[in-house]
Amino acid sequence: MIEVDRHITFYEKYGDKLVGEILINEIELNDLLNLITESKYKDDHLLYDCYLLNKEQLDKIESILNKKIEYDLGKYAYFIEASSK
Repeated sequence: MIEVDRHITFYEKYGDKLVGEILINEIELNDLLNLITESKYKDDHLLYDCYLLNKEQLDKIESILNKKIEYDLGKYAYFIEASSK
């Protein structure tokens, strides 16, 4: 089985430059699946795809991590992404 890191990545909202990423491996896969409401994840049970995050989802991730994530939805687009270790 492939080992996977999961991150919150953030990109310029009006561009495609990667601005930063936050490793979120301490969040259980089931918790992440519960955050994603898009129907396409039904075929992606391991969350290998990339998913855009909204304010509510980012707030829930903060709650799960028990730490503040400084985010600015006006400037950046935030995603859950996976990469192989």
